[in-house]
Amino acid sequence: MRRWFRRVILLALLLHQTGHALSLAPISWRGGRALSTTVQPRHVSPTLLAKKKGGGGKKKKGGKGGKQSGFAWASSFELKPWESSALREIAVLGCRTFQTRTGKPLHPALADAADVPKALWTLPVACVIVGHPTEAASSDAQLPAADDAAEVAAADSTAAASEAVYVYANLAAIEALGFADWQSAIGAPSALPEEMSKKYESGYSKKAGLRPVTLLDASRWVLEKAAVEGGKLVTSRVGLCYAWSEWQDEDGFVCEPGGKRRTPDPTPEELAAAIEEKGAEVRRLKEEEGLGNKDPQVQEAVAALLSLKAAAEELEKSPA
Repeated sequence: MRRWFRRVILLALLLHQTGHALSLAPISWRGGRALSTTVQPRHVSPTLLAKKKGGGGKKKKGGKGGKQSGFAWASSFELKPWESSALREIAVLGCRTFQTRTGKPLHPALADAADVPKALWTLPVACVIVGHPTEAASSDAQLPAADDAAEVAAADSTAAASEAVYVYANLAAIEALGFADWQSAIGAPSALPEEMSKKYESGYSKKAGLRPVTLLDASRWVLEKAAVEGGKLVTSRVGLCYAWSEWQDEDGFVCEPGGKRRTPDPTPEELAAAIEEKGAEVRRLKEEEGLGNKDPQVQEAVAALLSLKAAAEELEKSPA
């Protein structure tokens, strides 16, 4: 009896979970066995069914425009310069070639960088690569809108037929050359040459940019790519890479990445003229005004003269 009762209870719990109800009809016993039990489906209210079908509850925020379709999301997606496979490849090539030519990395931060293109992008050294755009360089770029297709095609054909463009530019170069963003910089006509006879050159100076600035002590080197074609190793020219840490703006200030500006260092000629001028002032104070070495005016002028002479000596020791 107890075993049967426990079974009935377990059956009732199971049927309750599966959406049925247990209804026990009058039971007659013969020989300790139950002759009849009936299981009836649990009654569900039509109102509850309607709520379940309709979803019920509050509507999700955002309405129809809350979520983009997969195609719309893909259309609005844009690769950053360090994510584009073509630009990543050319960035790595530029850094590796510099190290091959000089025996040192372009910047200490690149020595142990896990992601060289991303490190180059934020490097406090301006870096551009000048060349001609190719299909490979634009294969994973964002496609232009239909309304702009004719204009872009015309611009591309003009650039390809005439002058070279910036095929790569990092953040520091975008700042130095006066571009608003990388989209306007990459693909823009270059004021920097794309050819040179040497494989590597340092101490280069040249005016460039939307608002002309002068590159100071820049380095530039030829980029070449080797590939096997028809069973032979063929080397093709990719472009010319430029890198610089300082540039001079139209106002004569020396600029660095991050908006830093300072007055330029004097040239040897300027230092020599300043030393001559300050020496004449010391002589005037002593000979014309009759001041001695202990007078404050003479001491101040002599200190300035010694400072100028020390700067001139330091400039002579520094490498050209």
